[in-house]
Amino acid sequence: MIQSSCFIRSALAAFISLLTFSATAQDYFQQEVNYEIRVQLNDRNHTLSGFEKIEYTNNSPDELEFIYFHIWPNAYRNNQTTLAREQFRDKGRHHLFKNQSQQGLIDSLNFKVNGRKVSWEYHPEHIDICKVQLNQPLESGETITITTPFRVKIPLGVTSRLGHIGQSYKITQWYPKPAVYDHRGWHPMPYRDMGEFYSEFGSFDVSITLPENYVVAASGQLQTQSELQWLNKRAVESEGRFSFDRSDMSIPASSGKNKTISYTLENAHDFAWFADKRYHVMKDSVKLPNSGRHVTTWAYFTNDQAELWRNATNYINDAITYYSRWYGDYGYDNCSAILGAAGSRGNGMEYPTITAIGHTQQPKMLEQVIMHEVGHNWFYGMLGFNERRYPYLDEGINTFSEIRYIQDKYAGNNKLHQMLGIDEGLAGVLGADHVNYRYLHAISYLMLARQNVDQQTNLTSSEFNLANYAGITYSKTGLAFLHLMNYLGEDQFNTIMQEFFREWKFKHPYPSDLEKAFRTHTDKNLDWFFDGLMSTTGKIDYKMKKVKGTRLRVKNKGDIKAPLQITGFSNGEKTFSRWYKGFKGKQWLELPNAEADRYIIDPDKKMLELYRHNNTIRSKGIFRKAEPLKLQFFGLLNNPSFTQIHYLPSFGWNYYDNTMLGGLFYDAPFPPDRFDYYLAPMYSLGNKNLAGLGEVAWNMYPDKIFQQIQLRLTGRQFGYTEASNDLYNRIGTEAVFTFKKPDPRRKVINEIRYSATRATDINDILTGKDEPGHQYYHELTLLHDKMNRSINPYKLKAGMELSKKFIKTSLEAHYKISYYQTEGLNIRLFGGTFLHKEENIPSSYAFHLSGGSGLYDYTFENTFLGRFEDPGKDINNQFLSQQFYPDNGGFALYSPLGVTNDWLLSLNLSTSLPILRDIPIQLYGNAGAFGESIPVGADIANTDWAVETGVKFSFLSFLDIYFPVIASPNLEKTSNLVNERYGEKIRFHLKFDLFKPSEMYKRISL
Repeated sequence: MIQSSCFIRSALAAFISLLTFSATAQDYFQQEVNYEIRVQLNDRNHTLSGFEKIEYTNNSPDELEFIYFHIWPNAYRNNQTTLAREQFRDKGRHHLFKNQSQQGLIDSLNFKVNGRKVSWEYHPEHIDICKVQLNQPLESGETITITTPFRVKIPLGVTSRLGHIGQSYKITQWYPKPAVYDHRGWHPMPYRDMGEFYSEFGSFDVSITLPENYVVAASGQLQTQSELQWLNKRAVESEGRFSFDRSDMSIPASSGKNKTISYTLENAHDFAWFADKRYHVMKDSVKLPNSGRHVTTWAYFTNDQAELWRNATNYINDAITYYSRWYGDYGYDNCSAILGAAGSRGNGMEYPTITAIGHTQQPKMLEQVIMHEVGHNWFYGMLGFNERRYPYLDEGINTFSEIRYIQDKYAGNNKLHQMLGIDEGLAGVLGADHVNYRYLHAISYLMLARQNVDQQTNLTSSEFNLANYAGITYSKTGLAFLHLMNYLGEDQFNTIMQEFFREWKFKHPYPSDLEKAFRTHTDKNLDWFFDGLMSTTGKIDYKMKKVKGTRLRVKNKGDIKAPLQITGFSNGEKTFSRWYKGFKGKQWLELPNAEADRYIIDPDKKMLELYRHNNTIRSKGIFRKAEPLKLQFFGLLNNPSFTQIHYLPSFGWNYYDNTMLGGLFYDAPFPPDRFDYYLAPMYSLGNKNLAGLGEVAWNMYPDKIFQQIQLRLTGRQFGYTEASNDLYNRIGTEAVFTFKKPDPRRKVINEIRYSATRATDINDILTGKDEPGHQYYHELTLLHDKMNRSINPYKLKAGMELSKKFIKTSLEAHYKISYYQTEGLNIRLFGGTFLHKEENIPSSYAFHLSGGSGLYDYTFENTFLGRFEDPGKDINNQFLSQQFYPDNGGFALYSPLGVTNDWLLSLNLSTSLPILRDIPIQLYGNAGAFGESIPVGADIANTDWAVETGVKFSFLSFLDIYFPVIASPNLEKTSNLVNERYGEKIRFHLKFDLFKPSEMYKRISL
């Protein structure tokens, strides 16, 4: 009955699929858009003057009353465009188009249809889209002729794909182009940098006029014989050159004589061209594996990367060969790659038959970029997916093909460090000698997925944040297709893709069409792939439980019932490898009769597995699930084949311990794991005792209200005098609840933190007690942090702290008014008050106007080179006493003024100087008011408020040095009681807190 039921369900599904396929085939239509474009380049004012004639055929069943046009050069016109707002959000590039040279635009439009003028209007929200009203409806099956002149101001090429660097031109998305109209309606879309395109197929006849000494590389087939002969001659010259002068990047003067060259292209949906007077040319051809047809291949490059580009046509040829063999023959007569100008944006970008490539440093990385972009002639060019709506289809499938290309071509030589040109010895030190090229994409995905900040695969370009656009659209999708191919088998996968390519070549398939191709040609259940990996953030994570005879107990800890591969080994030799259907929960799997003493889930990395440290089990012995222990010197990457302990020699220094020597033992940071630790035990050569610090953290990812819950245990111990038994220590426990972001694109951290700390009593130390006791502190903190956002970042932190001696609360706010990119006015506001305190509470617990020194760090949280050096008293160690942390009042000038057990309010301002952008200098000013404070021992006019100004130098984001300039009389006078000489008033902030591993992950995931 079960078999019959399965048969009935399968037959019914096949019948429904057939009906759906027939309906889709009948509903499908595709508009045809044929272009004639005449354009002239003015390289003195960087403009194009053009005229466009379009034959538009309405193959839809609908009557059209208007046509949307993309006029994408207008995306560079002002700071209100979608492109500008995207740059503001992701890169902090506000004021982007206030610089006139960076502006671009398209104007002089005058649309006519069949020779009659028509009205048109800009889109109400997007100036780079317009709507052309037809004088009479365009009926199904009819063709109209649309004409318009146009002028393009070419922007400086530092923003996105269209642009110029001097007189080197990338002319892309440059002409008025009708939007796609398909069975889902119109698809008008503003230009975006993160997110690509969707355009109608047709033909192109393009003529370009420009000074005759320009070398032009363009989409399509060059028709001008004199130009072709000239390029052939340059190719022979380039082939015969032994060397190129890398330092000679001067641009020749433009010829006073113009030339006009023409190109044609069939079955394409875009046309791009590039012009540079310095281009060298290489030419070759490749024979297609199926039809035997020959394709001419071209490479265009300048002196600075000429040596790397000598083999560029070989890379193009190999890409065409591999893709044609896997999916179907290349559909055009030419294929070109050009080197984009140094400093320009939009390199590594594909267009029909031509691709722009950025500067690289290694031959194999140049090959990787060229083959990836050439591959887009299939997944974007001939298969015209809607890249904006479904970016994973073109980028993800192409990334899969990129991984496949590297694995096939360099089967025994595809280690990641070899591809990157990293020495094998250095790769071993970094812990990267064991990973293949595929791992580059694995870590891109795992950095997000393991922290539950990944987004689902089938989102639009505009819904992704930057990290997920790379980690999901490219890497996860590429690895998911690799999992699918390995499960189905390469032959069957190729057959399905080739059939899909034949059916949809030069058309616009949707995800459902790709899914139908796979489901039609296999009886295997593919829900795990299409309904799981392609549609959700679900994870694949299998775990070995136990082995008994010829049965293996496996648990699915993930969300997706993906097929899994089990491989058996005997004495290190592979004895079998088998795929099993996916399942939920736990399941016994029947093993082959082959002899095996160890079983591993996916040892060859064919699956999209989340965690691999739980993928091994042995049939005998103790610790059957543990991998062999390995001590790894240094290393940044985890190797799941071992239980690794990474180590480094460590050393430290402070005034009391003097030089400290020891070791650093840690868990490799990439990819992030649930369990993190670092331990740095050291021996103090000064007081002859143990010192050091460490942290252990357990990370949980509930994926509901909280994105992460972290439980953390920290500790440290160091000396506080030169005596061997004078040690302070602290043990802290902390629970950090990080809320899930409602919108992954928002660069925000919302947290609740609770900490409990046991620390040596600082007052016992300061009063000279022989055996200091300990105090306990509890703190609750609420954090709203948007400091990582690009424009006007801010942070709010509210906290309450209590011990048996006091209860106090504080509020801290940061805000930055951005001037230009990273420069701006920094504003900090701090307010704190005691809610309860013991009588005569020690001043070490007080709020302090001057930034914090070791004398006020009663929880021993911060790191000081000289923790208890008292400014003005410890003359021999004056320099050490000048270290501080800009907390509490944040004043840089040290003074006993404003040390209060009452309340404190402070405003801190600092600003960069736009005219000195390359010099790390800021002006600062601070103002503070406070309640009853500790007596200062001086006759001053007021004890209620103070102000100061000064200059701050920053170095490598790690060190700030504060130079006071002006202070209010009360602050100046009380400061002089401590330090009379100016040099002693200079203070510095060493930002040891930047290197907390638990905090670094959060910033990366943003």
